[in-house]
Amino acid sequence: MSQRMASNKEAEPFDITKAAQEDIRSEGIKYREEQEEKLILTAWQSMSSALRQHSVCKDYKAQGPAQSFLAKQRQSTQARRALFLRLQPSHPA
Repeated sequence: MSQRMASNKEAEPFDITKAAQEDIRSEGIKYREEQEEKLILTAWQSMSSALRQHSVCKDYKAQGPAQSFLAKQRQSTQARRALFLRLQPSHPA
């Protein structure tokens, strides 16, 4: 029985050291995961900002000068009429 106690006492410091190493390792993993999450969020924010800016620039260039709501409605109505007239079969005279 005294051998068992001796072997248990010898194992204790090793177990504490092993537990401490595991704690350090898990803290390192946790830190890396937090850093990865921050990098992913930063990349996502940069990408969405760039896409918004690109979209705004693209829309701004496509619109030309600023137009009122009624002017836009007139344009869309004229475009539909033109399309309708092109799709109508021409009648020979």
